[in-house]
Amino acid sequence: MFSPHGVRQRLLLGCSLLWLSLVTAFAQSRAARVAPFQMVENGRPACSIVTADQPTPSARLAALELQTHLLEITGAEIPILSESKSVEGRRILVGDTASSRRMGFRADEIPSQQAVIGFRPGVIVLIGRDWRDTPEARREDGRTMIAETLQGTRYKIDYWKAVGHPERSAGQSPLELPGLYDDQGTCYAVYEFLERFLGVRWFGPTPLHVITPHRASVAVEGSDVRFTPAMPHRSALAAGNWPFLHGQWGEFSQDQVHLHWRRIREGGERWAGNHTFHRATIQSTFTDPEYQSKNPKTQGSQLCYSNPKLIAKVVQMARDYFDGRGTLPEGWKAVGDYFSIVPDDNMNLCNCADCTALLQRGVGHKTGYFSSGEMSDYWFTFVNNVAREVRKTHPNKYIATLAYWAYAVPPSFPMEPNVSVAPCLHTCYDPVHSGMKGNDLALYEGWRAKSSAPMFLWVYYHHPMEPALIGRWKSFPHVMVHQTAQAMRRFVRDGVHGIYECGEQDQVEQYVMSRVWRDPSVDVDATLHEFFRLYFGPSSEPMERFYRRLESIACDPANYPVPYHKPSGIDWKRVAWEKLGTPDRMKELGDLIRQAESLSGSGPERKRVELWKAALWNWMEEGAQFKMTNSK
Repeated sequence: MFSPHGVRQRLLLGCSLLWLSLVTAFAQSRAARVAPFQMVENGRPACSIVTADQPTPSARLAALELQTHLLEITGAEIPILSESKSVEGRRILVGDTASSRRMGFRADEIPSQQAVIGFRPGVIVLIGRDWRDTPEARREDGRTMIAETLQGTRYKIDYWKAVGHPERSAGQSPLELPGLYDDQGTCYAVYEFLERFLGVRWFGPTPLHVITPHRASVAVEGSDVRFTPAMPHRSALAAGNWPFLHGQWGEFSQDQVHLHWRRIREGGERWAGNHTFHRATIQSTFTDPEYQSKNPKTQGSQLCYSNPKLIAKVVQMARDYFDGRGTLPEGWKAVGDYFSIVPDDNMNLCNCADCTALLQRGVGHKTGYFSSGEMSDYWFTFVNNVAREVRKTHPNKYIATLAYWAYAVPPSFPMEPNVSVAPCLHTCYDPVHSGMKGNDLALYEGWRAKSSAPMFLWVYYHHPMEPALIGRWKSFPHVMVHQTAQAMRRFVRDGVHGIYECGEQDQVEQYVMSRVWRDPSVDVDATLHEFFRLYFGPSSEPMERFYRRLESIACDPANYPVPYHKPSGIDWKRVAWEKLGTPDRMKELGDLIRQAESLSGSGPERKRVELWKAALWNWMEEGAQFKMTNSK
């Protein structure tokens, strides 16, 4: 139960922790604090939610989300009304309305992604800049990191079924969500309001994972708040595809996952940087024999990147995209101000005289790690050649590319100012492999010094789970939540523009990372304690100890001695149950799980403990048992 005093205290604490992003964050306006705003009184609506007659997709969703969460908190259904109707009494203005404009809140003057919460006598304003549904906006071309069109990210869901009220779905049309990379500041405002003033938390995609305090009456008060996520582009699109997260979530639908991404504010600024020159695009778009690779091993997956005709073709493709002419090839990635060019994922490169001369520059540039510079001069010569020409006609647009694998290290020459690079970093190795971490940091700092364009990152959270899934063995849970928060704070501080996560973490680490991306001042220990207290209730103490113990084991470099620790990586399979999940530690961890089960009661907390036990502990028992059986 949350008392009005507790809400007030939480507000004052939140408003005292200021984080200034590029625009503004946690900034209080000059508006004076007004009297408490009664939203629900003794289980009855005490206000109305008001939108424009034709709300934006973001405002439409935001109004529903506000109504739904207040229904869960109080049992009262606050009506949603359009502003053309006569509305008496207290009002919550959601999105751009005539009334909010008269009060000085103009959506078109609010910076992208900024959430605005305004308090006025008898009125709360929840507003931000939103994508507007116009024929021109619908026609806008673009493909994301996974080559999904912009329109394809505007998923249509059965909203009421997704939020646990399937009985309300009858006769309702599917709700189109705002696209992940559409402006949706009004949604951000509602979610910020629900978190900050009402104590709502989204720990996963289904009602089981949503924490809502239960009260018969709700009143809030405060000063105006403006908040902008610190990281402009946020792509940790956890979908429950990997075992731990899938198991911790339990049963869920794709509709619920898509809604969850909006609630934790994934998406943001439009950017894409991923492989574009691959077999499909070469066979469909780059068919001219003049610039085909001269290497017989290529078999249609690489091109002659020194060929002037290929450079001219890619330059024209970029110009056409930025001018809104034509359609991007299937599988290409370009969105917003960024046109991506990345080679296929192999070293079967062209061996013509010009390409060979450029590749010779990379001889001796191996680092001993996955990330090296063998083809850096070769690849970034091509990138520079394209960028230089595009800048002549589109000086404010960017050529996006990766710094990856054999072209991870910066080249020997300066980069064009319109080349936006995304170094690929093995973040999952940071706690336990100082060599890989040092190599990654060196190339990261090298790119910071080399590039003047906005920098993005591709961060790997795929080991040890990916090799375990491929090899069909069980890995020890690689929990590293504090290390992740530390790395993300550094990236925010350094001005990194956005991050794409490759892989999936567990439920808690995903949640904490999404919080740090929005506000790097988040206290990780306090956030962990809050998660376990709210999520597991009477079982919180042993469950938190279980999780923190997994982290202390997984992040201790002493648990990875030679021969498990290799110069270029970790022998994850051997180390899992020989050095990490030892018999003594398994007994200790098993005792904590059994203690949590005994305390869990019969409510939702018990189901959550059961899911975690199945996802983590049963996985660990199977892995340790398999190791013991096969070592006899």
